[in-house]
Amino acid sequence: MAKHVCADQVEVARNVDLIDYLQRKGEPLKREGRYYRHQVHDSLVIKDQMYAWNSRDEKGAGVINFAKMFYGMSFPEAVLDLNAQGYRVKDNVQEQKPKEPYQYPSHYEVNNKTKAKDYLTKERKIHPRIVNWLDNKDLIAQDKLGNVVFKWKQQGEVVGADRQGTSSMKDGRMFKGIDRNSHGSSGFSVDIGKPNSIYLFESPIDALSYWSIKKEKLQDTRLVSMSGLKRQTMIDEIKRMGKEGHKVNHITFCTDNDKAGREFGEKYHELLPSNLSRIDFPINNDWNIDLIKVNRVRTHDDHKSRGYNGG
Repeated sequence: MAKHVCADQVEVARNVDLIDYLQRKGEPLKREGRYYRHQVHDSLVIKDQMYAWNSRDEKGAGVINFAKMFYGMSFPEAVLDLNAQGYRVKDNVQEQKPKEPYQYPSHYEVNNKTKAKDYLTKERKIHPRIVNWLDNKDLIAQDKLGNVVFKWKQQGEVVGADRQGTSSMKDGRMFKGIDRNSHGSSGFSVDIGKPNSIYLFESPIDALSYWSIKKEKLQDTRLVSMSGLKRQTMIDEIKRMGKEGHKVNHITFCTDNDKAGREFGEKYHELLPSNLSRIDFPINNDWNIDLIKVNRVRTHDDHKSRGYNGG
């Protein structure tokens, strides 16, 4: 078993194109818009260098991480494998070309937000006061398809958006998407008071669930969705806080309680100074599951206090 690889080999491996790697490995992939779906493991989806194997709660980024996860390779084995076959390298020049600027499609919005609000409050159990606050701040909307739109705002300008379906599609899955040309390292964010700290989440729903659970305790902070596990979002948010005149006293990693989420949170928690970094993982897989279970307990206790014991 390989034990050591040099820095040059690691750099080559990191830049291998993930799709080319898998196709040349013989993996059956089918393109679905901007994504690729594995035709045997149909809950495994890949976009650019990111992947999510939903049935196994595996998600992450980078071809080395994928090789470790999917093929069970060690880090050195993955690096050597990626160096061995002359795989296509990501076109960094192409990546650096300025892309078409994001334009928020306001014409897709509808005035009636009932479906979006009902989904957030009744299905996801987000506190109604939080949902109404988001609506008043123009941070959420409903589009013509009934999706909840989470607007990514910076200095009052919409720079991107997440869209969350409110009803199942034909295949039973819920639609999730990010608007084309959304600012790549930005994300949905909410300021509570005058922020001097950052809380990082994997999705807008997780951020709002956390706020709903801990609404009495959160003060002077910024909740940020990375729309996955994006290191650059964390870095850019720290920079943005500084540009806006906010001192960052601490960063709290509130990623999912699965392998990828824990690895991300623990990795950067260890890299940052101990007085700056904290970890707060959910009890269950994600913060929305925690919120739903908290609401069930509250409802049960409320019924008991009123004499509803089911008897």
